Amino acid sequence: MAYLNGERLDATEVPHVQWRALATRADYPDLVLIECGLRAKRVTSNRGRQFFAHLPLVDCEAEHKSESPQHLAMKRALKERINAAPGWSAEVEVRHPEGAWTADVLAIHENGRRLAFEVQLSQQTEEEYTHRSQRYVDDRIGPVWVVPNGLEQFVVRLPMIVTGFGKTSPLPEESVDLMSWIAYQPLAGKVCQVGTMVDTLLAPSFRWPYGTPRHQLEERERSAREEAERAAAAQEEAARLAEEKRHRAEEAARAEAERVTRFISSARGPGVDSVRPVVAAMTIWASEVRCLKAGHPMLIWRLTDPGITKANDHDWMPRSENFDNVRKRIDNWLTAVGTGLAKAGVHRIQGTGHRRAFTCPDCTDVIRGSWVTALPSGKWSVIAQGSRISEEARAALYQRPAPLLEAALTVTRPVASSPGLPVEPVHGPVIQEGDPGFVGPRRWSHWMSEARDADEIAERQAAKDARAARMREIRENPRYIGSANGFRFRCTDCGGVFEDDNEGIHANSRCLSVGGRPPGWR
Repeated sequence: MAYLNGERLDATEVPHVQWRALATRADYPDLVLIECGLRAKRVTSNRGRQFFAHLPLVDCEAEHKSESPQHLAMKRALKERINAAPGWSAEVEVRHPEGAWTADVLAIHENGRRLAFEVQLSQQTEEEYTHRSQRYVDDRIGPVWVVPNGLEQFVVRLPMIVTGFGKTSPLPEESVDLMSWIAYQPLAGKVCQVGTMVDTLLAPSFRWPYGTPRHQLEERERSAREEAERAAAAQEEAARLAEEKRHRAEEAARAEAERVTRFISSARGPGVDSVRPVVAAMTIWASEVRCLKAGHPMLIWRLTDPGITKANDHDWMPRSENFDNVRKRIDNWLTAVGTGLAKAGVHRIQGTGHRRAFTCPDCTDVIRGSWVTALPSGKWSVIAQGSRISEEARAALYQRPAPLLEAALTVTRPVASSPGLPVEPVHGPVIQEGDPGFVGPRRWSHWMSEARDADEIAERQAAKDARAARMREIRENPRYIGSANGFRFRCTDCGGVFEDDNEGIHANSRCLSVGGRPPGWR
């Protein structure tokens, strides 16, 4: 663009004949460039492109941009489209009086509204887009960017027309054909022609909803500042809540420690001097405690040794302690004591899982499992354990059978008195079935038809009578409960079952001895 005596000349629009005659005009020496106002000349390239350039040796500090054919074609297409709109007129390369900006195409409406269409086919930073847009806004001109691709990734929202037409795109036969190109328009939110988008921006009803670039940046700064203030306030609130939570936890721990101390001080081991521990298949420890709510006395118990500390003692709860056979032994001991001491209840408590705890039988005050495990071993007494019926058996509770003497197992063969005579068989000591050294299947000497003489008949009859007496003794034993057939019995001490006279470990209550029953004894 250049000025010639106040006349604005667009090199791309000057007809070829007038372009050639321009150099012959008398006022041709007054031709100056719009950007700098310095002396210029007309130039025609080898391909017929018309443009203005400085005279040789002219020193110019202004930045003159070199426009590609695609850039020039898009400017011409925009100018023609704007001039075709009612009430609008367009000029290309319009420069600010002080050089603040130069619009590629400036659209001016009859009512004074102005839009600056900037064709930007090359790369440009977001800061440059924002800065150049704000310069137009400061002069009450709406900027419109005509770009090949969308700028949705930018923080600042800018009016734009996406063309899909770049620096390397093929040139159409007519520049106006560029208005028929179709692309997705972010401003409209749909795919439409470039010319349709130009008409939308020129329409009187169009309003830009996002504000100026400066306003958007200020809003972002304000939002960031408010967000930082909210984050700081939230952090302070979180710190305050954490401090309050810590204080509450300390108070709760202090109160819990006081409750545990009160609970331990009120507990004592129940007296077992007058009443022996009842016979049971397990060892039961008990303690007499009082509820913290009303001070009601009660008996609590556990099946694990109080002297052994475990990592999960804080999570202890009565599980096996609530079995019927365990509660029955507790009832037996309380009946034998006869003091009227109440037995603690076992109830489900609120929370995840099947949580249970001891409770006061009078006021249902909960006895926490951590309190129970906090009781020292001196506060517990054994009220039930495995024992023997007789004093002799109790004295030999953990004794093993004495080993057989080597001499008893040695057999001496006599030497024959004279040659040719048979050697008399010599038998070792007779080991009966009841002896510990007996090995092998048990003999059943009850079949009288197999006897070979009167002595064997008498021997077998005696064995039969002895077994009958033994079976009668087992049936009359109060520790055993017989079945309907009379040959199967259940031990009331441990719940085990045996048949006939095969008492095994149930004899003399060996089933209650620690280590007296092997794995799978039931």
